[in-house]
Amino acid sequence: MAPVFRTPRLTIRPFATADADAVFAMWSDPEVCRYTGDDPPGDLSVIHADIARWQTVADRGPGCGFWAVDADRVGFVGDVYVRPMAGHPGEHEIGWHFAAPYWGRGYATEAATAALEHAHALGVSRLVATVDPGNHASLRVARKAGMLDEGISDRYNPADPPEAVFASTRAQ
Repeated sequence: MAPVFRTPRLTIRPFATADADAVFAMWSDPEVCRYTGDDPPGDLSVIHADIARWQTVADRGPGCGFWAVDADRVGFVGDVYVRPMAGHPGEHEIGWHFAAPYWGRGYATEAATAALEHAHALGVSRLVATVDPGNHASLRVARKAGMLDEGISDRYNPADPPEAVFASTRAQ
């Protein structure tokens, strides 16, 4: 099972079936899906299948995982993940999603920074975040987490509109 790690305000842990209702509520919010390209889930069975798939991300290598993020005294507030980038050997994707009531509290930056540090400590040398250029909040998260802005590109998702690319390396 993927490791649990903490920040001053957050516990980052593997997803459990018990998270399904909170995850369903988060992903049912069109604002959460606005920049992801995902449709809100039709029913809870979609979330159960997602959680089962997320639980296997840790098997993809050291530093990888798709984790639930709990805020102290609040509980589930979102997720953060690190996984190998399809078609880009040696590169890993980092991403995050948070429920709208918890936006603007620094949770995403805190979780992303912790996930970057965790992955780098376990040998992941390059992490990449691709962000819709209109998603100003996620652009800020990437910058505040110390990722370097590599500009706009369609390198990672050529079938989609170009995205802002941010990278973090162990050398940083």
